[in-house]
Amino acid sequence: GMEFYPLPFQHFAGNMFSASCGYVKNLIPPEQFEVAMNHIADDVLINHLERAFTTELTPFTPRNLGLHQYSIEHWIGSHPDFKPCDVAPVTKSWFPFLTGRSYIPNDYSSSRVYDFLWGLAPRRSSIPPNSRRFSERKESIVQRRDEFIFREYYYLAGNLHRWYKLYNKAPPITSWVWQWFPKGDDWWRGNVAYGSNVVEKLTEPFTDEGVAH
Repeated sequence: GMEFYPLPFQHFAGNMFSASCGYVKNLIPPEQFEVAMNHIADDVLINHLERAFTTELTPFTPRNLGLHQYSIEHWIGSHPDFKPCDVAPVTKSWFPFLTGRSYIPNDYSSSRVYDFLWGLAPRRSSIPPNSRRFSERKESIVQRRDEFIFREYYYLAGNLHRWYKLYNKAPPITSWVWQWFPKGDDWWRGNVAYGSNVVEKLTEPFTDEGVAH
């Protein structure tokens, strides 16, 4: 795709991408995927009320949860075997609506006007620039507190919950997710030990009434 972002869910800006047939054939068909995501959202909201998940980085919205028509934005990056890459320059966002300006002035005198640069992702900010209710300062605070790291829905707690609900598996040890997301080593070890129960087991110590928000 053009620009890949891991947060608030794994997606390409503009929802434009290409993918191998071998990867796509393992995805849940879009219509079934929408139904599955609606069911997962119901479950997640209950878990949120029970303090198993936090939303410190950004609130729940229909888009962030992948409800109904928003499910298609989650679809291509939903599988645990997902290996993202993108082509837009890293220094500035490709999409003017994200930055309030064009990437570069229109100049058709060069064949390298857009200066595409392929690379494995993620390789830019966590979330698209100018995302509402999100800040790097807020993320830095969350990443310093285990009670948030292990329960934050937009980190591995929420991702693993969805992967097991949708595909009944987690990413392999070679996946980028274990290096990119906070406490990835702990989550990997928990995944090996507890399998599909990993989220329940690793969030349990932080769901007591005494944990402060």
